[in-house]
Amino acid sequence: MQEVASAGVVGVSGFSEVKRIEAAIKNKSAKELEWSLWHCRMRQAIPSAQPGEVKYWRGIEALVKEAMAPPVAAKTYPVKKKKREGRGLGLGLVKTDSEPDQS
Repeated sequence: MQEVASAGVVGVSGFSEVKRIEAAIKNKSAKELEWSLWHCRMRQAIPSAQPGEVKYWRGIEALVKEAMAPPVAAKTYPVKKKKREGRGLGLGLVKTDSEPDQS
């Protein structure tokens, strides 16, 4: 009977939080991401947490923060446009057959 009771506790608190956090990152749900961030910080603040656990939750926290951040738009720099042919004014003199050369 003791084994069944302890197995139920592990099932309830085992990986459901991790699955919930993974789903929040995948779906980018704001409320779930906020909860995930809180949960990661809470797990790191536990005094009896092992160094490996703290490192794991720090990494998960970084993933949650990355999912919360808005996507950064790629920088576009202005490009010098080519001047098109025959832009109008400043084309110079147009030679016609009726005008003699003044060389």
